[in-house]
Amino acid sequence: MPTSVRDLQIGEMISVSASWIGAKKPTFLSIPEVSPLFGRVEAVHTALVAARDGNSAGAALRALANQAEDLDERHDHLMRALFYLLLAAQHHELGKDPVDEDRAARIEDAKDALFPEQLGAVQASYQAEAGNAAQLAQLASGEFAGLLETISIQKGVSALELAQVIAGVGAQLGSVEQQRSEAAVAAKKEAITAAEIRRRMRAWSDVAETILANLAQSGAPAATLDAVREPLLAAAEKATQRRREKRNTMPSAQAPQGEG
Repeated sequence: MPTSVRDLQIGEMISVSASWIGAKKPTFLSIPEVSPLFGRVEAVHTALVAARDGNSAGAALRALANQAEDLDERHDHLMRALFYLLLAAQHHELGKDPVDEDRAARIEDAKDALFPEQLGAVQASYQAEAGNAAQLAQLASGEFAGLLETISIQKGVSALELAQVIAGVGAQLGSVEQQRSEAAVAAKKEAITAAEIRRRMRAWSDVAETILANLAQSGAPAATLDAVREPLLAAAEKATQRRREKRNTMPSAQAPQGEG
């Protein structure tokens, strides 16, 4: 089975060309027959690195999606905390002896104003949650501020402060979701298809084969030629051995048995 540079995997290709444009660059450029190919080597190497690692917009999109999910979870927990805090405060007033019906009614009014859909708001889109959180904080800091300051979820944290925390998380969520929308557009534009990756690998192989052919015609010292050639030949031999082993492990077709 002949050795072929086209059997290399993308990571192996990148490793070989990285050595040519890195540590072995002075040696590469010292060989007249291949030095004019240095620019092409850099180009195909850069193209393969982008294909292997994916585009930056795609990576940013995944990070933003994770960030938005975490913020959404925080937002939902805080919304439930405020809703049930107000509900508990209302029933606490109704359970007193004597009952403070006026305060219980004011708490109920605040709860209904801040949560017009009850807890349905936690099922909204990220952008809608951000808008709802801002509106909730505005109402809480306005006509209901005095009342909410008298209700605490824990020592030093009032219902008003909890509403303001919700607004902050909502604002972060809205910002991240906007960034995510922009990154999604950019990622779609920069997407590298499987066919494009194969095309880039073929382009790399074309350059590598040209380099091997030119080295064979060069009169440079053998040690210089080997310094450039050996990384490629070693990788190609490894790839060929891998292909040979894969072929040998494939189940062979069984011949049909004749009737006795």
